[in-house]
Amino acid sequence: MKNLLRSTLAAAILSLALVPVSRAADTEPGLVDMGQFIPAEKGQFVEVNLSPGMLKFAAKIVSCKEPETAALIGSLRRVRVNVVSLDDKNRAGTVGQIEAIRRKLTSQGWTQIVTVREKAGGDNVDIQVKQNADDSIDGVVVTVIDKKGEAVFVNIVGNITAEQLGVIAEKFNIDPLRQVHAKLVHTGKEV
Repeated sequence: MKNLLRSTLAAAILSLALVPVSRAADTEPGLVDMGQFIPAEKGQFVEVNLSPGMLKFAAKIVSCKEPETAALIGSLRRVRVNVVSLDDKNRAGTVGQIEAIRRKLTSQGWTQIVTVREKAGGDNVDIQVKQNADDSIDGVVVTVIDKKGEAVFVNIVGNITAEQLGVIAEKFNIDPLRQVHAKLVHTGKEV
């Protein structure tokens, strides 16, 4: 009887402990858990994680000269960027990880808006968005396996409009985001 009581109490405590975690996930529906990437022995490995506090700080810095950019940065909750050089030791695992992320997003109702598959080992790009009911985007995920032998993963989380996406694409010359903005405007979807 004591063991049953202890087990029940432990389960109740665990349930209470998990409630804040599930609420946090609900408040950031555009956040994607991509796991950890394994660096190549030689080559580039970049990992950038910007928290809400760092994004607010950055928005304040650019607000005087770039108010449109500051508005977008201020609306973001998180940004994560990974760039990983691929070699024989990490290629299969990294490519498998990106493919698993793509499948997971599709199964969770994300909308794939850009797909590029170049011939003969060229670039392999997917851009998916998590839309919400008020015609904005909760998250953007860009996954790239490029012909230079690098894998790129970007997760932008926040309340992003199509207009803001277009501004950033133009100001920073980000071609895949230009394609997203053009596709959204062309199809009449203002997300």
